[in-house]
Amino acid sequence: MDRRSLLKSFAAAPALSLAGRAYAQAGEIRIGYLGATSGPAAFLGTTSRNAFDMLVEQYNAKGGLSGRKITAIPYDTEGNSTIAAQQFRRLAESDRADVIIGPNTTGEALVTRTIAEELKIPMISMTGTESIVVPPTPHVFKVAPTDRAVSRHMLQFAKAKGWNSLGIISSADGFGQAGATYLKENARKMDLKIALAEEFGPRDTDMTPQILRLRRANVDAMLIWSVNPGPTIILRNAAAAGFGKPIVNSFGVASAQLLDQAGRTAENTYVSTMRLLIPDQLPPTDPLQPVVAKVAADYRARFNAPVATFSGHAYDALKLIELAVAKTNGDVTRAAITAAIHSGIAFPGCNGEMKYSAANHGGQDDTSNPMVMVQVKNGKFVIAQ
Repeated sequence: MDRRSLLKSFAAAPALSLAGRAYAQAGEIRIGYLGATSGPAAFLGTTSRNAFDMLVEQYNAKGGLSGRKITAIPYDTEGNSTIAAQQFRRLAESDRADVIIGPNTTGEALVTRTIAEELKIPMISMTGTESIVVPPTPHVFKVAPTDRAVSRHMLQFAKAKGWNSLGIISSADGFGQAGATYLKENARKMDLKIALAEEFGPRDTDMTPQILRLRRANVDAMLIWSVNPGPTIILRNAAAAGFGKPIVNSFGVASAQLLDQAGRTAENTYVSTMRLLIPDQLPPTDPLQPVVAKVAADYRARFNAPVATFSGHAYDALKLIELAVAKTNGDVTRAAITAAIHSGIAFPGCNGEMKYSAANHGGQDDTSNPMVMVQVKNGKFVIAQ
């Protein structure tokens, strides 16, 4: 190759990259995975990572995705936004991933979505925060129900119970603040009163003052929006303070960890959750029952542990990729995968009736029916009455 041709090839390389050229070798699809398997968010990342590993093995045992073997490239973000950003860029630039699943937390996703758009690589977030995909940007998608949908579900349940004056305790982080915002917004629309809204810091170990203020406000029920350990501490403090009113938790605590950590103080508390938390209690008429039951059974058989709702994020993300790859007709590039999702993909998932389009990057609409309300009875989650 002469000098002029060599210079032309160097000049063309960035253009090819930006056009989303195929990085994978023939017969391969490279899927990056970002999840917190250590650090404070490990309860989110460990169960979703377990499910991801299990499902990749299942796909590859059946020939991969449309005949392409999955090469999985996972990283532990430690729940740290800076680390997640570095790893996301590494997956896109050095590891030559075709698509990236993750991260788990709101803060990480808000950072990595910017990089996804910069590098034009499809990212499928596992966070619930609606602002990740609203308004939609070309390459960023998500699988978890939105905080708007979960807040509406919690409030609909409260209204049906006749609890009209409500108190909120939320964490002073991106997840908690978003949830509190939507609880207040939806409460106004539903003619429910938010009598008091309290916050707590990520390192706080005693929320008794907030609970006592809610008790003095004479609320009918307490709504908690956070991930553990905060809700566990609140349940213990509420029991010790004799709060005595119903407590409804968001999907941030929808796992057996709540039962293990809160113990008897979790009794009678409610949790707005996806179906994967109670797979054996779904009626056969539930359209998601077959998917949820299989994922739960496979997870227990593989890891000898109950499945968590966060595991369902891995299933839905991989199912979305599977169906997108099938629509590319063999042109498995970043651009082709993105275009396939934009063209419209629907499937029953662990998180609801998933429906993706160019306008809907969150995969859900008003008919998706992602949530069920459960209650802790005798140390177990049961469908609430």
